Amino acid sequence: MQYGTGGQGPNETRNLIIACALAVAIFVGFDFFYAGPQRARLQAAEQARAEQQHQAQQQASQQAGSAAPAPGTPAAVAAVVSRDQALAATASARVAIASPAVQGSISLQGARLDDLSLNTYCRTMARAPGGRCTANDDVTLLQPINSTHGLDAFLGWQNQDARGYGIGVDDVWSAPAGAQLTPETPLTLTIRSQDGFEVTRVLSIDANYMITAVDTVHNAGAAPISIRPFGVVRRQGLPEDYVNRSIVQQGFAGVFGPHHLETRTYHDGDKHVHDRAEGKVGEDQRLFSGQGDGGWLGISDHYWLTAVVAPASEHISGYYDARQDNGGPINYRAAYTGQYRTIPAGGSITYTQRVFSGAKRVDLLRDYQSQLNIPRFDEAVDWGNITWILSRTFFLWLLHPLATWVAGLHMGLPAFGIAILLSTIVIKAAMFPLVYQSFKAMGKMRALQPKMKELQERYAADKQRQQQELLKLYQTEKVNPVSGCIPMLLQIPVFFALYKTLSVTIEMRQAPFVGWVHDLSAQDPTTIFNIFGLLPFNPHDIPVIGGLLPMVGVWAVLYGVSMFALQSLSPPPADPTQAQIFRFMPILFTLLFAGFPAGLVIYWTWSNTLTMAQQYIIMRRQGTETQFDKWIKRMRERLQGGAAPAE
Repeated sequence: MQYGTGGQGPNETRNLIIACALAVAIFVGFDFFYAGPQRARLQAAEQARAEQQHQAQQQASQQAGSAAPAPGTPAAVAAVVSRDQALAATASARVAIASPAVQGSISLQGARLDDLSLNTYCRTMARAPGGRCTANDDVTLLQPINSTHGLDAFLGWQNQDARGYGIGVDDVWSAPAGAQLTPETPLTLTIRSQDGFEVTRVLSIDANYMITAVDTVHNAGAAPISIRPFGVVRRQGLPEDYVNRSIVQQGFAGVFGPHHLETRTYHDGDKHVHDRAEGKVGEDQRLFSGQGDGGWLGISDHYWLTAVVAPASEHISGYYDARQDNGGPINYRAAYTGQYRTIPAGGSITYTQRVFSGAKRVDLLRDYQSQLNIPRFDEAVDWGNITWILSRTFFLWLLHPLATWVAGLHMGLPAFGIAILLSTIVIKAAMFPLVYQSFKAMGKMRALQPKMKELQERYAADKQRQQQELLKLYQTEKVNPVSGCIPMLLQIPVFFALYKTLSVTIEMRQAPFVGWVHDLSAQDPTTIFNIFGLLPFNPHDIPVIGGLLPMVGVWAVLYGVSMFALQSLSPPPADPTQAQIFRFMPILFTLLFAGFPAGLVIYWTWSNTLTMAQQYIIMRRQGTETQFDKWIKRMRERLQGGAAPAE
């Protein structure tokens, strides 16, 4: 990076102006004229599709049963109803679930897990006294498949004989009167299949989100039977709060065997349905099929996961699929089957499967991964294909431990907000030796400015010779002209890692900071266009231009001020055009950063503040007078009534 290189020719000035104009057009215009309208179109399209699916479901009047108990082509569902109506219709055939983390019920038809709400997560920021969710505001994860946004999971058995009997989604189980599933009281369900075998299922739930099903299968017939286990997670239509964000993987997720992670998005499923309708894929062709020893698979949303987990010793065949019946909602399904096992007449086997349905808490997923031998379970959190090493490292080794430490102080501090500030200090301390050498090199560059200007004037007509002489000067003085850029380049990966962390980890969801920021993963809620909330109107309601106005909040403005102050420590470029462009950069980046999560803007503002302190101390120790010192001197002279010193 070259500082103060003197005047430049008209071609260079013109090119610089064009480059900066293009940068402004890309960074600001992209959001105003492309991303914003695209978001509006996607939202309108999703609403239209949801309405179309709802109308199609309302026209359906009959329930079609599953052709076979094994996971295959999704069956049609009954006319769509509300969640409350669906639960009320089957209230007499349900067993309650209650734990510190969840509440809901199990349907005895198919032993379906289709009613589950999370006790400790709310849909909005509103809270009742005591910090609990307000009425009907807790996150509802599972709900009956024939209700709006239905999502369920179930386990069963398939018979290998030609009749295809077994135990599937529509078979009714029995439970003891008054039974319920809690961490202290396991639930025992029983059923007898049409082809003579009996299953006793003991369900247990821990204090979080894992349900364990231990099946004892007894062959009560006179001949051997060959059966295999299966597990299914299915969803009708998109989630209620679905937002299409490329940085977050939403849709199918699973691990086949110890190492093979496989994901597909809802969009992939929609495209598969479209391709099937056009004959581009076969009717029986699935979106994805895979095999492996052990694993898990299911449907993963932004912060939530519902998955079936096979034993590590079981060789499974799994698949993802998406289908649409009669213009209704798309049925997204993730399922696996195990191996057939033969049970002699009068014999029995025992088999254990699990269902996870809850929040994708990184520490909890890692505990399940190690304690229950579930491969790569923590990668249900989408760490990204490129930034996953830094994202996981930044979060698991730095940010999360710091937040845990802050929370352990019991001082009422916003744990993750303070952890972001502390992590910035740790990063700055780790990079200080390199930054120190970089600032020393920048000081040498400033000392070379007179010689550089002389060379530029001497060889103004011969640009090639000018560059050669400048390179010789750098070599003679042992100066690296790009050394000033190194600290900034090293911060870019950290920036992306934090951005990914803020976007995908549930620990950052609704994590507060001091003041007006109540969610570090969302934009600063204030905006400069109504003087940060002092004027009682929403700028986005302004006709014509309201939708184009960026949400420039307080922290974005503070970031711009910090960037401007950081620039003031260094002398401006000698060329007036370059100097004007550099003065414009804080405004450009203020507009750009306004659209990022508040936690990211807070991090960068705090980083700039620490950088200013670092740079000022280093430059003063080098005996260099900064622009800030000159400004202080001018202010002092004016207060004393004297003239400002000449530059």
